[in-house]
Amino acid sequence: MSIDLAPKAREGRILYVLIPLLLLHLMLLSLQIEEPGGTLLVRKWVLLAEAPFLNASSALSAGVSRIWHKYFWLRGSREDNQRLQDTLRQMSLQANRIEELKQENLRLRGLVSLKDSISFGTIAARVVSRTPKYLSNVIYIDRGAKDGVSVDEPVIAAGGIVGRTILVSSWNAQVQLITNPDASTGGMVDRTRTPGVLKGSGDALLEMNYVGNNEQVNAGDVVVTSGLDRVYPKGLPVGKVVDSRKSNSVFRAIRVEPSADLVRFEEVSVIIMKKHD
Repeated sequence: MSIDLAPKAREGRILYVLIPLLLLHLMLLSLQIEEPGGTLLVRKWVLLAEAPFLNASSALSAGVSRIWHKYFWLRGSREDNQRLQDTLRQMSLQANRIEELKQENLRLRGLVSLKDSISFGTIAARVVSRTPKYLSNVIYIDRGAKDGVSVDEPVIAAGGIVGRTILVSSWNAQVQLITNPDASTGGMVDRTRTPGVLKGSGDALLEMNYVGNNEQVNAGDVVVTSGLDRVYPKGLPVGKVVDSRKSNSVFRAIRVEPSADLVRFEEVSVIIMKKHD
């Protein structure tokens, strides 16, 4: 049985031609059709078709813009923060330096005030080293024989005596502090003129020995050098009595707090007691 396919093929070719013609006709009509608002229909269709792409492009552009601005804003903020931190550090260093100079000025004024009461010559020096202990009983200063310093010369700081030179090189000297267990200093109670011997105990306080139990020595009494040890001139501040009581022996048990801060002093003066050729 034969089937005639020619009519169907012709119908298919007609549809292929007709459909594009109809679409073209609709497009031509849309170019002329207007909505009530006066907008051409084709423009509305184009806008509807473009809308997703326009929205996506706008969102992407806005996101990139935000990221870009935030990046530079954050970068600028970090740079500003770094500059502020640097400025604060510099200001802190300057403040510390000013405070250091202020404290040094106070120490030097106290030292000058004490030097003015001494009839002997003095040599200014700085502490360059201490023995590695909290209560350092030996220090080193930056003056020596080349500067006129010799052994057994008194060393004072702001407040009072601190020790004596025990070893001298050309450019430096070793100073034994009055708190050293091997140190002894002739002293007397300023109020009563009661003499005694101040002995280093290795801690922050001195022991005042050879003061009789019957002597009136009270807490708060000032102790000065007696001059009897032939090292320290008479009348220099040594310390203040913080404890005084009778003991089982014939001598009182007296503890004296040094007038000078033997832990924190940094500037000293060496009293030149001896004449040099």
